[in-house]
Amino acid sequence: MCRMIGFAAVDPVDVAPYLAALSAFSRSGNLVEGWERRPGGNHPDGWGIAYRESGRMRLRRGGMPANADPVFSDVRVTTDRFIGHVRYASNTATVNADNAHPFLVSGTALAHNGTFRGRIGEEASRRNVSDTLVFLEMLAARWGERTFSRLREALAELLGDTGLVGDYSAANLLIASGESLFALRNYRRNEGYYTLFLDAAPGRVVAASEKLDDGPGWRLLGNGELVELHPRAPRSEPIFAAA
Repeated sequence: MCRMIGFAAVDPVDVAPYLAALSAFSRSGNLVEGWERRPGGNHPDGWGIAYRESGRMRLRRGGMPANADPVFSDVRVTTDRFIGHVRYASNTATVNADNAHPFLVSGTALAHNGTFRGRIGEEASRRNVSDTLVFLEMLAARWGERTFSRLREALAELLGDTGLVGDYSAANLLIASGESLFALRNYRRNEGYYTLFLDAAPGRVVAASEKLDDGPGWRLLGNGELVELHPRAPRSEPIFAAA
């Protein structure tokens, strides 16, 4: 479980305001009623960012709460593609920098809000890694041509395989590959927690687990809605065909 922010921009921008929002999410971001508030904040189990630099995705991650980690405070990045994540681990034994989101596999970065079960969860437990990493490895292998339509197909295949993903709580995803950045909202329970909002403005588009300001441009993605965060013209489709 987590809070996430992603953006795509025509021109590189300073990520400092987005890091400040992640720090606030780490300290006091929305939690499901009844969940334990852990030492360090509401989402204290590590942080990570993925950003594009010289045409490639780069990672920086830490296992401490973002709001208390001096390494996080020292981050200085300007970029046109960004994913940020602060974590509430479903398995506290996996809390370390290596298991912080986003993950990067075959040039594709992915951050996840939710928990996979099924065979993915079993493999994650066996390897003592995040279920999200196992999911990304499978997605990277199935995606093939890195297009919007092929991503939609690959996600539908994976998330439609009950034995593979089990009774997962949510698959809210931010995915970056090459020029492209995508956001998916897909939940099965706790609708008020597994939110993902979109704000499109001239030259940039932002997706975030919670609204970053009181501006009128934010809209809540529908359940099962996949969006390509193109900074000039975002587009969206449901990942599952209507019954």
